[in-house]
Amino acid sequence: MIKLFTLCLVSLVATPIIMGQGATTFSSRYSFLTNCGSGLTRKEEREAEKHGTDIPTKCRGLDGYAVNFSYSACSTGISLDRGDESISLGMQSADWKQKKLEWRMANGNPFAVILRVYDYAGSDIGSTDGKITGETLIVKGLKVYEHIDETVNAIGNANANLKARELADAGFHRQ
Repeated sequence: MIKLFTLCLVSLVATPIIMGQGATTFSSRYSFLTNCGSGLTRKEEREAEKHGTDIPTKCRGLDGYAVNFSYSACSTGISLDRGDESISLGMQSADWKQKKLEWRMANGNPFAVILRVYDYAGSDIGSTDGKITGETLIVKGLKVYEHIDETVNAIGNANANLKARELADAGFHRQ
């Protein structure tokens, strides 16, 4: 009887170690991409303006990441940056109006982002000019999850956001 009790006790203690700590809980948090500063000092901003340099925009993200927007004459480069790590999220038109970035979380920790971007007809000015011809949700993994790199066509797809989340979550388990 004591051996059976000991075996049951060891089994109960070892099961969470062998099986992991239970099912992964997925959720979302959002970074709002409005009312963000430049990340520069006032002096640096004045210097940039004096030299005709476009002033970047820097929004606070999660887990030490910043959502950065760098501008050129007719396009906006979007990236996530943390220390030496930089994840490109793409190029959009200079007047790109997206207002939020979705962070996919696993047990409360961010592992991927989802961002709506637009496809453009393009023109002689550049590839991010002209009429909007499509919408895509890009799904990008953060550090350790770089293998997550998916897109979902959002035009005519009522479940595009759900599909993007499913792709991110499935990528989490492919680590």
